[in-house]
Amino acid sequence: MLKLYFPIICMLAILASCKNKKNEQEILLKEAELIEREKELEVENELLIEHDAAVQLNPEVQLNLIHCENEKFIIRVDRLKSSDVRYMAWNRPKSSTERPDLILLDGEIEQQGSGGGYHFIFSNGHFTYIIENNLIGESKDATGVFLRILKNGEEELYTKMIDLKL
Repeated sequence: MLKLYFPIICMLAILASCKNKKNEQEILLKEAELIEREKELEVENELLIEHDAAVQLNPEVQLNLIHCENEKFIIRVDRLKSSDVRYMAWNRPKSSTERPDLILLDGEIEQQGSGGGYHFIFSNGHFTYIIENNLIGESKDATGVFLRILKNGEEELYTKMIDLKL
């Protein structure tokens, strides 16, 4: 009878050993996957930190004046501590967590009448970018934030934006 138990015990030990090797291999594979994911998250985190420092938490930004979007663009207009006005735009499908596609400085602010509306005007070569913040208009469609792009003084684009500051 003892002779019968010895092979059974050996077989169980071999099976347990094989199962442990399989579990060990699975654990090593999962550990490698976790290390790779951790590296990816570190890169994403560094990019977010860089973005926050450059765009949102930039110590030179005194005040965000406009933050708007539509299906084609995301736009921010900031007053810097130096009193300069900065325009930043991202072309979709980019998000504002990525580097802007266009950054313009030295913008002008024009008040529109006594109603409190403002236009933010930026020049870039032959192009003029105007962000209109119309607080009062003849209709609801005439109020809100609009993007106007002129090339050599001729209108290339005029589109309504969604005000993200509301």
